[in-house]
Amino acid sequence: MLRLTVALLARGQRLRSLATEQTGTQVRSFAAQKAEGALQKPDIPIHGIHGRYALALFEAGNKQGHLDQIDTDLKQIITLMKGDEVFQQYLQDPGVKKAEKSASLGALLKDMKASETTSSLFELLAENNRLSLVPKIAETYEEITAAARGEIKAIITTAEKVGQDNLRSLKKGLEGTLEKGQKLVLEERVEPAIIGGIVIDVGEKHIDLSILTRVKKIEQALQDSA
Repeated sequence: MLRLTVALLARGQRLRSLATEQTGTQVRSFAAQKAEGALQKPDIPIHGIHGRYALALFEAGNKQGHLDQIDTDLKQIITLMKGDEVFQQYLQDPGVKKAEKSASLGALLKDMKASETTSSLFELLAENNRLSLVPKIAETYEEITAAARGEIKAIITTAEKVGQDNLRSLKKGLEGTLEKGQKLVLEERVEPAIIGGIVIDVGEKHIDLSILTRVKKIEQALQDSA
């Protein structure tokens, strides 16, 4: 089992009460002066305990100007969790003492040169036995930050990689659907299973023009007419 023996990361930041979890445990936020150029809190629905943690993390990072660093920290942790099953099991093992997990994570985050905000979050999650929420917290944090920046994520899925000329045309067309102040963040995905065509996800909109979906519709029509 993963056991790091480095001492706890010195914590200069302390946490204040922000919201109350369903279990009665408090989600605490970080006291700090608002940084110059801080973003406005986005008006989007926040659900569940993981959402409260993600919002607290955004507000703390926003005040301190650490939003990008926190995003990097979370992505590194998620990558480690996905690539190391032992590490993931260690975080979720209720048999490991909270103090040990806190110390281990503190050492790991210090080695990663993570922000104090991220380190304090993981300390809190360890104390409250909420480390299993890390993937959802990271996902929701990314959504909150993107919304605050006016970023609209568009996912383009094709069976083969799209050429640059076609990609530029797609991006230009999608940008034409945005509202003033919004900016497009394009993500390409290659999924051979769709056979051909394209699937576009923009915000909550889903446009499926894949050959796979067309084939399924034809098959269903043939079954219905039989």
